[in-house]
Amino acid sequence: MSKLKTHNVVILGSLFWWFSLYIYVPVLPIYSKDLGANLQFIGIIIGSYAVGQILFRIPVGYLSDKLKSRKLFSVISGIFSFLGSSYLFLSNNPDDVLIGRTITGVAAAGWVAISVYYSSFFPKNERFKSSTIILASNMIAVFLGTFLSGYISDLIDIKTCFFISMVSAIFSSLLFLVSKEKLFDDKSQFTTTQFINLLKNKLLICLCLIGIFIQFIVFSINFSYFPIYLNKLEFSDSIVGNVVAFYTLASFMGTILSPKLIQRFGLWKIFIFSSIIIGVTTLITPYFENLILLILLRLIGGIGGGIIFSSCMSSIVRGFQENYQASAMGIFQAVYAIGMFLGPVISGIIGSRINLESVFIFSAFISLLIITVCFFIRSEELAK
Repeated sequence: MSKLKTHNVVILGSLFWWFSLYIYVPVLPIYSKDLGANLQFIGIIIGSYAVGQILFRIPVGYLSDKLKSRKLFSVISGIFSFLGSSYLFLSNNPDDVLIGRTITGVAAAGWVAISVYYSSFFPKNERFKSSTIILASNMIAVFLGTFLSGYISDLIDIKTCFFISMVSAIFSSLLFLVSKEKLFDDKSQFTTTQFINLLKNKLLICLCLIGIFIQFIVFSINFSYFPIYLNKLEFSDSIVGNVVAFYTLASFMGTILSPKLIQRFGLWKIFIFSSIIIGVTTLITPYFENLILLILLRLIGGIGGGIIFSSCMSSIVRGFQENYQASAMGIFQAVYAIGMFLGPVISGIIGSRINLESVFIFSAFISLLIITVCFFIRSEELAK
């Protein structure tokens, strides 16, 4: 298999893998609610997706560098996605949904290996491009999954979404399995000392904090309580899926724009501008009930979110050497998963004890923390 062909096989495997993880996401909070879960428990279910990522992304990155193999962990991640969606398919109560969603979170830990695996086929001066492409595959798959989920749920049922997820996960593992991995340079050795030094790296720490805050907002609003808000306004599952999908499509646009914006304005300035956009659109969302306006707000906020997140990933791919790139990515992805967990859980508590609107206000406040972190990285060469 040629280098170019393997490059395409990996990106196709990534598409199927992400599709398997998101084909049911917009309607999962509603499904959990229908099974008897309250707002707080729904938050725990959605947040459980992050637990496996917090626990396993650093080990996956570390072992991927140590064993000099991204392919192995890419295949395993597809298998775990199949297992998680199978459990969701068989679920009959909120506890079953919690277990199934937790397993899919373990699968998502494999993004560390997949993202670096794809980048390994590009020279270092094209790493921004490679990270943009692999992240674009994520956005496209998530868009298709979230867009179709509502229609499938309305026309058939949500169990069909889980079944499609199972099939897609199998395809992803098979594609990763037949891909041919690029050999590492034997002279490049990864040591535990280098790993410890990574944990102290100022730029990586700041990128991790920004990752926590942006994922807090995305998983609190877009994948948890915004669907609940739309359901409260009595919109159908298909409309809920469409609106969530539009956010993902806008994030894709932000991902495509980010390299040129960074080149022109600098990393930290782009972070600040995007954070303001996200904060404002999140803050005013619960004060509108018109579907067109709600979609417009999601589109604007999605562009900002896509710019921030893709810029974080591309900075890691570009700013760290190949022999410990997976470890740096593993640290980043494990830490930002904390935001994926805390966002739905904390917002669920706030929503249960105050009201649903307060969830949006609190997430808007979180966007201000991104701006604060930006002032600590403006002196870094990569951030200028």
